[in-house]
Amino acid sequence: MGSDNTIDFVVPWVDCNDSEWIKSYNYYRPEKPISDRGRFRDWDIFRYWFRAVERYAPWVNKVYLVTNGTFPEWINSECEKLVLVKHSDYIPEKYLPTFNSITIELNMDKILGLEERFVYFNDDVFLNAPRHPEDYFRRGLPCDNNAETLFPNPMYDSVDRFSTKISHFCNMGVLNRHFDRRETVKHAPRKWYGPHLWNKSLVSNLLMTGLENFEFFRWRHWEKPMLKSVIREIWEKEPSLMDESCSRFRKEVTLNPDLFRFWQFASNRFYPIKWDTGKSINISSNSMKDICRTLEEEKIKSLCLNDSPYCTDDEAEQIENSIKMVFDKKFPNKSMFEK
Repeated sequence: MGSDNTIDFVVPWVDCNDSEWIKSYNYYRPEKPISDRGRFRDWDIFRYWFRAVERYAPWVNKVYLVTNGTFPEWINSECEKLVLVKHSDYIPEKYLPTFNSITIELNMDKILGLEERFVYFNDDVFLNAPRHPEDYFRRGLPCDNNAETLFPNPMYDSVDRFSTKISHFCNMGVLNRHFDRRETVKHAPRKWYGPHLWNKSLVSNLLMTGLENFEFFRWRHWEKPMLKSVIREIWEKEPSLMDESCSRFRKEVTLNPDLFRFWQFASNRFYPIKWDTGKSINISSNSMKDICRTLEEEKIKSLCLNDSPYCTDDEAEQIENSIKMVFDKKFPNKSMFEK
């Protein structure tokens, strides 16, 4: 294992065009064959994720690429900074095969060789400007902003149903079983009412003063610094719920990996920072100008290009080449992670 300054990256990926993967998916889910293109669609821009890492975070120790066993044909398996990980290398056999990203994420602590301090990325979250180790960890703790908020009102629609809202309820229920907000704040008041909070966030946290339970934390869909020991601790404290959440396909009543971040807050195992300059954009023909503009702005350090069922296959086909051209303009050269 490395020193306190050794930081790994973890990123999962699936080749949704792999015929064997599709065949397996439909075999285990014949009642609902694969159709959720907004969850599994491939924009063929993953190589630019690696180019961004090489340019903006060359200090990273190792990059762990996690897949079902099928890796991009262009990946350089000989790269000394790259570790190729199959689901079967670390996920218990009883959960396999899995088509549920939550199962993949909840078991990350079991990845062989992974450092205690690592940053978790979704494959749609791209570095967009130089990053430094202290952006993610200081004094051995993950850097984050614990701005509190009331739980967002759940909404339902026929396409995305309840989205992640029910799993957020589950996360907070578990958190409040194990932590008392009053005790957490008493042990580190500056972490909860300090200058890292913007005015609105500080007011929100102050309004929670005296509450026994945590309500909710402002959500972020960018990369997340994590402690492997926190994941293991949650498995030790809540083995049954964690086990039930590791389903083959996503369920609505489930824990999700945001619990790791919230647990770090509730146990004061985080270093408070001001809210970072990340941005999320839903991919559509109407958002292309915004995507181009954002990629040119290094003040936006992380960019999430969020796909969704609302972007139809026809629309995706029309804009896929445009997205690749934009990324190729910014990252024209191959990285060490490519053949």
